[in-house]
Formats: sequence, structure tokens, C-alpha cells
Amino acid sequence: MSPRTAVRRVVAPHTEGTLVRMLSLPARLHLRWLVIGLLMAAALGLYGHVLATASPMPPSKAPVSEAPASEAPATDSAPPSPSPAPSSKAPEMGPATSSPPPPSPVPS
Repeated sequence: MSPRTAVRRVVAPHTEGTLVRMLSLPARLHLRWLVIGLLMAAALGLYGHVLATASPMPPSKAPVSEAPASEAPATDSAPPSPSPAPSSKAPEMGPATSSPPPPSPVPS
């Protein structure tokens, strides 16, 4: 026998904790893809819930990217205020509970 085959590998004693057993359970039961799919569905559902229930961001509070400090202008004044948006107001209608106008008389 060659000296290489005579050397036996030393195997560390198998010490498995509860956490390792719990995390490997889906693999041992051949349910890996089911668990992955369920976790992805839960994450997508949570993300969709956050998007659906988030309040809209007002235009005046829109995020602004800041330039690095080396490129930023050295001014102590406040940034200019945004210009007012043109008014595109719809014509006002009466209250929603008002009755319709009376019919106009029809000539006979």
C-alpha cells in the first residue's frame, strides 16, 4: 500500500445544533423550492402592501441629490424657492348635493 492510501482522514465529530437542524430541514425534506417560493411570495406581498398604502410625496418635498462637499457652492444663503406652478384650475361646479337646474321652457 502506498503511504498516501494508508493515511486516514480525521473526521470531526458531528455536532449539529438546533439552529443548523432547523435550517437544513427543508433540504432534508426535499422542499427547498417550496420554501424559497413561499418566502419570495411573502416578501412581494409585503412590498406591494407598502407601495399600496404609502402616502404620495408632495412635489415640494421631492428628494434632491446633493453634490459632494468639494463641489458644493460655498454660500450661506437659503436655496431659491421654487417658482409657482401655473394655475390650471378646473371651473368650479356646484356642490355635489345640489339639484339639477330646472328645464328650460320649450316653445310650442
